[in-house]
Amino acid sequence: MSFNELEKKVKKIKIEGFVIYKGNTRIFEYLKNKKVVENPTKVYSITKSIVSILIGIMVDKGLIKNIHEPIYNYFPEILEFNDPMKEEITLFHLLTMTSGLQVGKFQSSKNWVKFILEQPVIDRPGSTFEYNSGNSHLLSAIIQKVSGGSTASFAEEFLFHPLGIKKYIWVKDPQGIHEGGFSISLNLEDMVKFGFLLLNEGQCKSNQVVSSNWIHEAKKPYKQFEAEEDRTAGYGYQLWTCEITNSNTKIEYYYANGLYGQYIFIVPKLNIMAVAKSYLQDDQSSAPKLFFEELLHSWKDE
Repeated sequence: MSFNELEKKVKKIKIEGFVIYKGNTRIFEYLKNKKVVENPTKVYSITKSIVSILIGIMVDKGLIKNIHEPIYNYFPEILEFNDPMKEEITLFHLLTMTSGLQVGKFQSSKNWVKFILEQPVIDRPGSTFEYNSGNSHLLSAIIQKVSGGSTASFAEEFLFHPLGIKKYIWVKDPQGIHEGGFSISLNLEDMVKFGFLLLNEGQCKSNQVVSSNWIHEAKKPYKQFEAEEDRTAGYGYQLWTCEITNSNTKIEYYYANGLYGQYIFIVPKLNIMAVAKSYLQDDQSSAPKLFFEELLHSWKDE
């Protein structure tokens, strides 16, 4: 697929912005208007990937000693449930969506963390992938407990400021904890800055914001699930992974993804990073990913 074909496809549906970089060079750009560049709008579950990087920064700084420690170290109230499986849940399980906690509609409760922790464990921690924003919100609560300030203030100092992200909105829960799963608003250019951090293995302008080791660990598929014959999808630390087999060649990439077509794609071996910002309905929300994969296939086939 050529860039001209991509632009035509992008214009047909409600994709607001789509940019692709090879290294530091922007090789494709479609921007519907200036607003998408400048105005922060919700990026939904890309929030999860940002929270994962914040946990990585805490590990780098020694504020979190071990992601395999049980979360009852942070939420001692778990011990009151006398549930051995609940006591097995670790930060690693929260990061990889393998806590086994039942998915519950915590957003309508008066105390989100309390509600999430009260959910039954329906699968042994580590055994089953179950995508659940509750896991991500517990990670945000841990960041707040460990830092002694808000998740956003920790992010401002150690992530947003180094990246030059100034225009963001981050909604809090009823207890004042910044929601960990779906509520950051960013503009397209700030999504690009976060994408470059991932592509450059945690570095920004010769500043190692998060260790390359954390990026390597975060992009590994800890849980893999076959979607189709020619691909394996997976999940790392709040990041999606994908391996496509095409004509005996493999294309591996990973990405942050939010509702309605928000994407940050990273293809390490090709030094490619792409960002899409959209207002797509559910049945079209994977369109940016499909378009991006078409491009990858055409590059590989050249």
